[in-house]
Amino acid sequence: MNHPRRPLALLPTPLQRFAGMYLKRDDLTGFGLAGAKARALEYLLGDALARGADVLVTGGSPGSNFIAGAALAASVCGVECEVLVSGTAREQAPATLNMVTCSGAKVLYTGSDRAELDKLIDERVAHLRKNGRTPYGIPRGGATPVGALGFARAAEELAGQLGFDEAAVVLPVGSGASIAGLLAGREAIAARWHVYGVSVSRPLPQIRGEILALVTRIRQEAVTGWELIDATGAADDRDVRTMLAALRADGVLFDAEHGTKTLAAATRLRARTELPIVLWHTGGLPTALSLLGRAAT
Repeated sequence: MNHPRRPLALLPTPLQRFAGMYLKRDDLTGFGLAGAKARALEYLLGDALARGADVLVTGGSPGSNFIAGAALAASVCGVECEVLVSGTAREQAPATLNMVTCSGAKVLYTGSDRAELDKLIDERVAHLRKNGRTPYGIPRGGATPVGALGFARAAEELAGQLGFDEAAVVLPVGSGASIAGLLAGREAIAARWHVYGVSVSRPLPQIRGEILALVTRIRQEAVTGWELIDATGAADDRDVRTMLAALRADGVLFDAEHGTKTLAAATRLRARTELPIVLWHTGGLPTALSLLGRAAT
């Protein structure tokens, strides 16, 4: 994969047996709180540095794992960082936003919904460029063809760990960059996996279109052998019980927004397929800890 890459994560991440499935431990990438987002950031920072960027501009909600990872990656790479955050300042910031601040990034509250962030990032990039800077803009979640390369490479990593050709790979879907990269990577190595994306935040018609557009920009052709599962909505008591069961039985901590919903979907999938199931644990430690607080009360 001939693209600039700035190593950040501890790779390969482990693949272990878990609850009758296989668990891909991207919660153990070892880079701040970034989890699987460290994969995308390796290529995004590599591209930014290759282009001579002196300031990274990105954005997300206050609880976004991506903005925490992006701010830290910029700091490690010696690049300034500006983070646009949806809404207004809170009296008590989440751990992800504290990580942004502690990494030395500039926080700019937008006062608007997170759906406006990508447009506002573009506007901020244009403003900085007009004032003589060399900015590198990254949309929410790193959802670009460059960001997707992290999971395209991860497909090759997983293939080297599996001892079989066919599998059902299940992973959470937020911005769509991870699943787009995985699908493109799967095609590149001709792996016979059926990929299930568990959409945790965006309606299926919207995110399906965004995933297909990203895959096409990477490979210039459509892909088959994948489907989406709707898991939108706030975490509820079932998610708490799912988290506690995994923690007590296997010592694995899942977050509420991505992890527990994907685990529940993978567990249901076991009744529908005879394929070995690979559950991709993408991280989300800050929200996992928040869910622990809820479970303890």
